Formats: sequence, structure tokens, C-alpha cells
Amino acid sequence: MLFCPVSQIVRQVRPFILTQRALAQIQWQDVPFSQTVKTTLTEQQKQAFTAQFAGIASPVAAYRIPANQGTLEIEIESPVIDQTLFVPTAVVLDGNFNVAATYPSSSFKLQEEGGLKGNRLSAELNLTPAMNQDYIYLLIYTTQQDLAKTTMMPHPAKVYAKATGRQPPAINDIEVAHSLNGQVQINVSSANGTKFIGLPTEIFSSNKASTPVGKPAASPATAAQNPNAVVTVVDKDTEAYFNQAVTKALKAKDVNKALNLVNEAEKLGLKSPRQIFLKNVNSN
Repeated sequence: MLFCPVSQIVRQVRPFILTQRALAQIQWQDVPFSQTVKTTLTEQQKQAFTAQFAGIASPVAAYRIPANQGTLEIEIESPVIDQTLFVPTAVVLDGNFNVAATYPSSSFKLQEEGGLKGNRLSAELNLTPAMNQDYIYLLIYTTQQDLAKTTMMPHPAKVYAKATGRQPPAINDIEVAHSLNGQVQINVSSANGTKFIGLPTEIFSSNKASTPVGKPAASPATAAQNPNAVVTVVDKDTEAYFNQAVTKALKAKDVNKALNLVNEAEKLGLKSPRQIFLKNVNSN
């Protein structure tokens, strides 16, 4: 039996079960590293086998991911398309198709329009495959419960006002219907290749522990270690990196990314990234 950290254990009304017959129906798509793979989903692609655990026949996005690259960072996004939204639930399977971790729709957070990206749901998974596995598998679907809901999106005029430090106008937010139609975008990279070279990776993981795939996790006491540990020594190269990254994000008009960088920098005790952020925003 597989185990995962307490934070990843999900109680479902309907247990997730994949029969051999269901597995035979799934066409797994290979995911190259550091490339965004987009999968279009339509109501016509509904898979009957999902009804037993999703409560409805849902289209699925199914991915096969190499498991020999160490710890993996997997970004999953579902953009708003034509005022509708596919709300994902994600299940990670090990090399033997055993369930290793489940990420319900509540794991996907609303990201406001910024840069070249529109409004979207997004989640980041940190997974560590066990040894002797060639691949792990990621299955994404939606549920009957999520399909019955809607999501409120901020009006673009409000987003722009916030980004430029102005008073948001009194405009109603936009109600977006959930749908069986949509798109899933996935990007897989090796955590060992992260750009934060030489710094403890837990600082930049948004307090998300890496989930072991294919072997038992550490004890709850180990998994509950303080995620807000402070690094007391930060070199000038690190500060220069954050300053440049914040400036670059603002030039790309990606305010959310810039703010995230500022917050991460402040965890390290750096002050100049926020000063750069405020100076750039106030000058526009």
C-alpha cells in the first residue's frame, strides 16, 4: 500500500478505482521536460469509466512522465476559454498504476490575468518518484460536484487598476460557468534544475512538501517540519537575481509573478526587490 504526506491525503465520497478495462481505454501522452503540453478537452470525449469516482462521465487528460529525473515540479493550468472553465481534479499514479496522491479541485487556485496569460486555475505539484520506475502517470478529470458550480473572475478593469495602484472601478465581477469543455496545460521540469541554484529548495516551494511516488513517505513528524525556516546569510548574487527577476516580470506586465518574487525575497530578508517593485509600479 502506498502512503503520502498527511496534507495530500484526500477523503473522497467515491473512491478512485481504475480497473484493467479502464486502463486499457486511456491513451497516455508523453510529456517532454520543460515544454508546455496543451490538451483540448470536449464533452464529446467523455469517458464512461470516470463516473464511478467522479460522479459523471468526464473527458480526461492523461500523461506519462519520466520518473528517472529526480524530484519533479509539475505545473498544471486550466485557462478560462469563452467564459467557461474546466475545473481539474488530478490523480498521480506510480509505475504500477497505484494511486500515490490526489489533488482535488481545491488544490487549484485562481490566477488573475497577467503578462501573456489570462485568468486560469493553477496548481504546482512537487513529486519525488521512487527508484526503479520508468514512468509515473497523471490523470486529470472534472467531477459532477465541480461541474455544478461557477467561478467568479475579477473584471479586467479591476485587475488593471490594482496593477497600476489605482482605485478599482465599481464593476461587477464576471461569473464563469464550469464546463466539460476546456483546455489543460502541463509543464514538467526537474526540481534539481531550478533557477534558485545554491539555495534551499524548500524556501521556494510555496510551503508544499515533495510527495514521494511509489514508496512510503516520511513520518508525519518529519513532514511537519517548519516550512518557514529562515536563511540568515544571503549573498549579493542572490539579491541581484531577485532584483533582475522582479524588473523583468514588471516589464512583461506580470504583476502577480513580480509580487511572488518580492514575497520570496523578503523571506530571505531582502528589502531591495520590494523597493524596485514599488518604484516601477508608481512610475506607471
